[in-house]
Amino acid sequence: MPLLNLRDVAEGAGTPVRSGMLLRSAQPHRLTAADTDRLADLLGGQLEGLRLVADLRSEAELAGDDWTLLTDLGVRVTRLGTSGSPADLSALPPGINLGDLYVLMLDHRTAWFASVVAEIADGLPALVHCAAGKDRTGLVVALILDLVGVDHEAIVRDYAATVTHLPQIMTMLGLTTPPPAASPLAVPSPAASPLATPPPVALSPVALSPAASVSVAGAVSGLLDAPETAIRTFLTALDARGGAERLLTAHGLTEGHVQRLRAALVG
Repeated sequence: MPLLNLRDVAEGAGTPVRSGMLLRSAQPHRLTAADTDRLADLLGGQLEGLRLVADLRSEAELAGDDWTLLTDLGVRVTRLGTSGSPADLSALPPGINLGDLYVLMLDHRTAWFASVVAEIADGLPALVHCAAGKDRTGLVVALILDLVGVDHEAIVRDYAATVTHLPQIMTMLGLTTPPPAASPLAVPSPAASPLATPPPVALSPVALSPAASVSVAGAVSGLLDAPETAIRTFLTALDARGGAERLLTAHGLTEGHVQRLRAALVG
């Protein structure tokens, strides 16, 4: 199966950023030479120009050295889905929808988002991905685009472009047919903290086993989709917090990172 949900953020949704600088995708699945050829095309024919793969998957999601074809060429793959990532959020308020879940991630994992954006700022041209390339990847890209002044409608278009890839992504992740007797997601009472300690419940269907993923999807409206309403809710919350620059620089992103992103992406 080819590398899914692969696109240049500059071209996929008409964002006014430079081509060949920021790519996004789902996780690799038996990466082939054809995949690396597609990557090279997005990089202006020079695969060696790719400096960083920012892998946002948790340890539980990793599938060995699945970027070997790139690391053999000297591309740096950095695993960023460690402690402090959105996958560590362990309990969800009852009846939460995907947009509100994104806001929860923004508020409680701000330092992680800041660290990922900083890594990308220091590693452009870069490819960022999680498992589906939808939730964690979508929010990181949205933050970067807001940071460099991209209009929110273009950010929405970039996020929503994942929709056409979802059927193949769900097949790749084994989520097309709900397994029998899937256990329902345990959610806290309204008084419980949304950041309770263990047991961990990942926030993306792809961070879980297929059985658990379908169960989580039943508790979070829109989790197996990429609805525009979800990213609009996120962007509204981001505005209310002063925008990406103000929020992320308060949690570890430096002005140097901001300047490097703007110089590389929009000049």
